[in-house]
Amino acid sequence: MARSAPEHRPGVAARLAAPGFLLPFIIFWSSLDRTIVLPLVPVVAEDLGSTLVAAGMAVTAHAIAYSALQLVWGPLSTRWGRVKVLWVTTAIAGVANLLNAAVPTMATFVVARTLSGGAFAAHFAAVLTYFGDTLPPERRHAAMSNLATASALGLGGGSLVAATLEQWFSWRWTYAGFGAVTLLLVPALMRLPQAGNHAEEDPLEQLRTIARSRWVLAIYGLVGLEGFLLIGVLNFLPVALQAYGGSVLVSGFVTMAYAVAVVLVSQGMKLFVARVRPQSLFLWAGVVGVGAFGVVLWRVDSVTVMVSALLVGTSWALAHTTLQTWMTAAGARARALGMTFFSISLMLGGAVGSAAGSFAAGHAGFPALFAVATGASLVFGLLAARGRAKYHDSVALS
Repeated sequence: MARSAPEHRPGVAARLAAPGFLLPFIIFWSSLDRTIVLPLVPVVAEDLGSTLVAAGMAVTAHAIAYSALQLVWGPLSTRWGRVKVLWVTTAIAGVANLLNAAVPTMATFVVARTLSGGAFAAHFAAVLTYFGDTLPPERRHAAMSNLATASALGLGGGSLVAATLEQWFSWRWTYAGFGAVTLLLVPALMRLPQAGNHAEEDPLEQLRTIARSRWVLAIYGLVGLEGFLLIGVLNFLPVALQAYGGSVLVSGFVTMAYAVAVVLVSQGMKLFVARVRPQSLFLWAGVVGVGAFGVVLWRVDSVTVMVSALLVGTSWALAHTTLQTWMTAAGARARALGMTFFSISLMLGGAVGSAAGSFAAGHAGFPALFAVATGASLVFGLLAARGRAKYHDSVALS
């Protein structure tokens, strides 16, 4: 009896270069770029003979560029294709971080950080669009879970990595190493399989298509509310803890607790997500969000803030991956610009939430902030669950 040929299995290098690994890693790496600067702000200010306020401008400028430049990369991805946008922006970000390592003044540091933020702005929307273009609907939620995990690890680990490296190395070496690794990713991205031919896509027609879709606009509203709660208000949990007498050390672990919850829940969802209706995931996300903000409305101390961060991470994992999957279906014919505005809506919601948190911090208003967040979480869960229950794939833009 003839023996069957042994099954060919790709080597380690091929598996690392495959979209299923490489693209989540790119999301992790771009998320790391957003937080790696935070513990370095005082060190950079001192080394460059500047002020904390001026160094803080690097963080603000990075965030503004990250939000604004998405409006550039989205249309370009319809002209260049998803893969070219990814490798070109990664190359720009790599050069920007190498410049960060060599800057002589605070002004040039801010410029280099702005360039990096504007380049990395392309990544999330481009990766979401790539997976939407190349994966069948039944595989998209698992891919979104991997992206949520990658993003959470980057956001949660960036500050920790930078603070650890600063104990032994100059901040310039941190940026030099980060920039070098970023440039090493460019050849791998250039070899990614193309996600179809999108040269004929018309950005203006995509805008008209988005404007006519009540489902896409509804998703933007929901993701904006999600950003307000699970990004904006989350950012002020450490501030609230310190305002109520908590230690700086404990407050520093809040983001890490959030990241741990996102990783565990988003990966655990793979075990059951195919058997659970999306509207149920939204409803549970709302319930968990009520618990997250209700516990700090009741009392603010080290325990309740850590519990709140864990619950916020759980709610994010349940809600955001489900919103991403919904958006890839509802906006199929306008996916490039659709995912760009999805990301912008999230960031705008987060900015409004951060503004509300800043106002609360300056006016002893944390009880009011957490009361609003508790009610808004319930509203989010109910609206998202009801909308997803009424939605059918047949009414998508495709």
